[in-house]
Amino acid sequence: MAKFNTADSLTCPGKQIQIKDQSTGLNLLYQWNFGDNTAIANTQNPFHIYNSDGSYSVKLKVTDQYGCEDSITKTSFVKIATPVSLFFMSDSVSSCPPLIVNFTDSSSNVVSNVWDFGDNTFANNKSPVHFYSYPGTFNVKLTVTSAGGCTDVFQRQINISGPRGSFTYKPINGCKPLLVNFTATVFDNPSIIWDFNDGAIESSPDTAISYTYTFPGSYIPKMILVDQNGCQVPIRGKDTIVVNSVSTNFSFLRKPLCDSGNVSFKDSSISNDAITGYQWDFGDGKTSSLKNPFHFYNSTGLNYPSLIVTTLHGCTDTLKSTLPIKIVASPQIATVASANGCVPLKVTFSSGQVVQDTSSISWKWDFANGNTSTISTPVVQNYTGAGVYSILLVATNSSGCTDTTVTNIEAYGIPVVDAGPDSIILCQGSSITLNATGALNYSWLPATGLSCSNCANPSSSISSDLKYVVTGTTVYGCSAKDTIVVNVKNKFAFTYSKSDSVCKGVSKKLTAAGANNYNWTPTVNVDNPLSSTPTVQPDTTTLYRVIAGDNVGCFKDTGYINIRVNPIPTVEAGLDKTINVGQVYDLVPTISPDVIYVDWQPTTGLFRNVYPGITVKPTENTEYNVLVKNKGGCAARDRVNVIVICNGANVFMPNTFSPNDDGINDVFYPRGTGLFKVKTLQIFSRWGELVFEKNSFNANDAGFGWNGTFKGLKLNPEVFVYSIEIICENNSVLVYRGNIALVK
Repeated sequence: MAKFNTADSLTCPGKQIQIKDQSTGLNLLYQWNFGDNTAIANTQNPFHIYNSDGSYSVKLKVTDQYGCEDSITKTSFVKIATPVSLFFMSDSVSSCPPLIVNFTDSSSNVVSNVWDFGDNTFANNKSPVHFYSYPGTFNVKLTVTSAGGCTDVFQRQINISGPRGSFTYKPINGCKPLLVNFTATVFDNPSIIWDFNDGAIESSPDTAISYTYTFPGSYIPKMILVDQNGCQVPIRGKDTIVVNSVSTNFSFLRKPLCDSGNVSFKDSSISNDAITGYQWDFGDGKTSSLKNPFHFYNSTGLNYPSLIVTTLHGCTDTLKSTLPIKIVASPQIATVASANGCVPLKVTFSSGQVVQDTSSISWKWDFANGNTSTISTPVVQNYTGAGVYSILLVATNSSGCTDTTVTNIEAYGIPVVDAGPDSIILCQGSSITLNATGALNYSWLPATGLSCSNCANPSSSISSDLKYVVTGTTVYGCSAKDTIVVNVKNKFAFTYSKSDSVCKGVSKKLTAAGANNYNWTPTVNVDNPLSSTPTVQPDTTTLYRVIAGDNVGCFKDTGYINIRVNPIPTVEAGLDKTINVGQVYDLVPTISPDVIYVDWQPTTGLFRNVYPGITVKPTENTEYNVLVKNKGGCAARDRVNVIVICNGANVFMPNTFSPNDDGINDVFYPRGTGLFKVKTLQIFSRWGELVFEKNSFNANDAGFGWNGTFKGLKLNPEVFVYSIEIICENNSVLVYRGNIALVK
């Protein structure tokens, strides 16, 4: 398959292009036609040059090793174009600068352009605007480049009239004040205006002039030329005039120093040049070349420091301080205090000067007891707490220089005498050792019952309560007192409850009195073995022991209480029973052999009493409770429910009767047990006619029954329908419907 392409489809005449074969097949042969009446064969990737502008079609024919052919033609495949440079200007002539010119690019077949405005400035945008500041003739050129790198140039001329010239000046660097000499070169004898760029402007007919710059800074001067037509042309200087300067300044701590001390100096000089040197004179004959030095003054007196600063270009400035560094001698003082002693201690203080100072002295005392003073002989000071106190006195002269003394005084502490706890217990008939601490020597009052009255640890044997006072004295003679009360504990009177019996499972409260604490054993089933009135619930007969004691452990006593445990009898009232109203039922309990007493409640429906059971005939549901007791008075209970019902079993309704006056079955009436009253009895014929009705009568009473008549006439044998509502003794209502046959 024939196929090709190129990267040079757009170029200019005389530029070589290469066409890249992209065909597929085996051992291909190539035949190219370039569209400009030239062809080439057997070249896979040919080079070709087009010499004339135009669009050219390229054809490729390929033949493989089998003789198979394929061809492709790409119409207008290559375009050849020659670049043409052309532009227009908005203006080309001016009698005086400045002149603004608008350029319009009308070039063709280009990919880039370069403008040369003739004044050493250039641009590459399509239609620029240019500003001409100076007079002269300027050749403007536009160079364009096409695809393939071909170029073309078009140029036009611009003429600007006006005064012309140039100027030079020197020196361009120095320290203020700086004298600069200016020299101008001009044509056609214009007048000159000088602008020195520091705010000064001067007109002069001379082409040589001098000017002095008095302020530091950077300046670019201008020369303005004015011709006879009034056209002004400013010409800017090419070099910057730099006027250097330095202003020396420094600071230091101006507070007076006492006796000697270091002073820190800080340079704050300013310059528009680089500062390269410092020369300090500290006023005491010492110097330094550091920027921010420290200096130690070791003698009293007044010292006036100075500084000389030098810059890179040789500018200098000097400053000498008008205020001195003052080194002042400190005062020298002494303190006198009265003697040490026991608290509360009163101390007298006074002060004095070892070396007299001509300046006024201020005093500041700190007595270490919370008090201060500012007089040389302060009031008497009180010290209520024991310890060593450091008394500080600071004396300050009028220059702020100080001297400090520290005097120690000691206030001896009152001993913390401790006779022991506020009170102690002495068991009746024994002795106890007292123990005093906190002092060196001791004295006890009263001496009653004591083994010694001037020792630290006497023993006491007394029969009643007594308070002792002990006085303790330290090695410095300071003393204090403490008291202790000895309470004599007498033996207590102990009582406890008597032995008793309980039923098994029943609790019993035991009591003990007279002591402060109790301990009961055994502890099984005892709610609080340490109580004076514990509650017990033994499973078997138990002997309880209680050990009683006082609250200080002097005395103990023991008591015993026997609690006999009786068994609980058993009783089973039996299963609940359902009976028809009107029936009797025997309630016979099952009881344990130790039962000697049986009681049934309630007595409602009681028919007879046969120990240990009863026979009942209740008319309504009744719960019967049975209580049994044994010889120990232990009781047990049970209950049984007798449920009373009224149903068909209570009622008998005959299905035939023969009202023939033979005295047998002559009347139809309801019969049964537990029946209380018949609410309604109705009898209907088979056609639904009511032939008999009776309301509110007692059952089992033939006098209220139907004798087989209707409206006084005896009816013939037939089957009738009855409906009856019966109220039982338990107030339940029974409704029956059925058939009754009247026979003869």
